[in-house]
Amino acid sequence: MTVAELSSHDGRRLKLGTAELRSLSTRSLFPWLSDAVIDWLVIAAAISVFQLWSNPLTAIVAILIVGNRQHALAILGHDGTHYTISRNAAFNDFLTNLLCFWPLGVTVSGYRTLHYAHHKHTGTEHDPELGHKRMRAPQWDLPNTPSRILRYALRDLIGFSLADYLIIIRFAKPARRREYAPLAMAHLVVATALLACGGWKAAALWYYCLPTSFMMFFRLRLWLEHQGTGGTQRLHLTGLQGAILAPHDAWLHWEHHKYPTIPYHRLGVARSALRGPDIRSLKELIRALGSAEPVPSGTALAPSEPASPPANEMARAA
Repeated sequence: MTVAELSSHDGRRLKLGTAELRSLSTRSLFPWLSDAVIDWLVIAAAISVFQLWSNPLTAIVAILIVGNRQHALAILGHDGTHYTISRNAAFNDFLTNLLCFWPLGVTVSGYRTLHYAHHKHTGTEHDPELGHKRMRAPQWDLPNTPSRILRYALRDLIGFSLADYLIIIRFAKPARRREYAPLAMAHLVVATALLACGGWKAAALWYYCLPTSFMMFFRLRLWLEHQGTGGTQRLHLTGLQGAILAPHDAWLHWEHHKYPTIPYHRLGVARSALRGPDIRSLKELIRALGSAEPVPSGTALAPSEPASPPANEMARAA
């Protein structure tokens, strides 16, 4: 069957046209900025409730909410890594750092180096995500069951993934050492202000969540993206599943890998236009991971190095 026949079968195509891709890749401050503000408001509300009424129940709820929204901010930071916010690269990176990455302890330039390597070498021996998984074997072994995955996730809440968080910090080094200065200053200013106002519980909650609940949600999302394939899973989540596991449309990950310059809020348009692998529900993916052939953690499943994506799909357009 020819490309034309495939395309005409249901109106979808194997790839986007140049003009269509350019239109979908238009940089946009909104809704990125409004989504970031909403995430921060949710975090502030959860921390305020815990600060005012501290007890085991509010602590547990706050830890889960704050970690979940820290993860949501990381997703928005990931989008900023692909220069989707503004044509002004310095402004793009400043907003990404200020609202997303600095609070999480990393910088956009450090994450960008790591993440672009993941895009270039997805599923191969040189994929840094697979390197991370090899370091943390046997956590990512296949087959794997929901109960085993959830046991690891619950252990994350008491610090089991501290090592994973430190691995991210270690390998996501900024492009220049001087970039550590504003990162450290941001934490110093905010922590000092909170302590001066009697908000030590708020500060403690934030830093407790980083290696615990934030990493728990990070872990759960990674199971949805590349596990069990040399490429990328094509998945559909409900609204609730997406909010918990892959916020800000992060579950449209196959489309993101195909066209990294398209902002998250337009990936649904790309999905509706593109043919590709079968789209799985969360239940179908869980079933597939549980019945997969044995694969040790971090094994490269891509048969060979994939061709590098076009320059305009990997980095900021000129």
